[in-house]
Amino acid sequence: MEMQSLKQAQRFLQFLSHPPKQYTIISPLLHQSYASSSSSSSSSSSSSCFSSSLSEIDKPANSELELTQQELAKINLLIPRLCLSAHLTTAIHLTATALLAKPSHKSISFSILIHSLTSQPDMTKSMSLLTILRHTPQAHPHLTPITVMLIRSYVKKKKLKEAFKVYHWMLRPGSPCKVEKLVYELLVNGFCEFGLILEALRVLRDMVGVGFVPGDRLRKRVYRSLLREARVWDAIRLDEASCSCFGDANSDGVKQLTEMLDSMIGSWTE
Repeated sequence: MEMQSLKQAQRFLQFLSHPPKQYTIISPLLHQSYASSSSSSSSSSSSSCFSSSLSEIDKPANSELELTQQELAKINLLIPRLCLSAHLTTAIHLTATALLAKPSHKSISFSILIHSLTSQPDMTKSMSLLTILRHTPQAHPHLTPITVMLIRSYVKKKKLKEAFKVYHWMLRPGSPCKVEKLVYELLVNGFCEFGLILEALRVLRDMVGVGFVPGDRLRKRVYRSLLREARVWDAIRLDEASCSCFGDANSDGVKQLTEMLDSMIGSWTE
């Protein structure tokens, strides 16, 4: 079963990375990554699979590559098998290459891949996937959901450092990612849960700075966390300031909350 899954994945990679000339859409970085992945296969049986592609599928001339429902179903079966059989790199390349066809949202399941990536002892493979997708414009619509899933999974696994690194990756200049309110909430909740209050305040400051007002549950979480740190006065002031701008991202209250967070962070680090 393991070898069969690998062979099927290699056939998809061959087809999607080398479609007929009239609808080639592969990015240079992904092509390079794919070529590197292909050349690393040492067995003759695996190498021979690349000569067998799915190019016999009838595609209209002068059109972009599209995946059929059957092909999507096969990919969604292959990715978990590859992850569970220790072929995570191949699963990454299969995912990235399939996204070149610009499939609709939720047509490809990332859950097993994300779980496998965040279960690794380091972030090498996670960052590899993000780098490939960043340099693949066709995959950009899927990049924000994938980063959110990575952060959620890292937080759930109590890997706050890794989650924070993905967050900073999203903020890099030129990043195609949009940092959603959920990302801020996940990080603030995670940092508060593990007593990393300064980090929680910094992310909360970023959140308010882009116009997202903390909801009632998040406000109470920060309040209780500050009380546990014996910062009673800070907890009361911040809670009152948060309540004054609840539901209004453009009020003077938001400005005051931002200034208060800046002051608290500054005094905390002195």
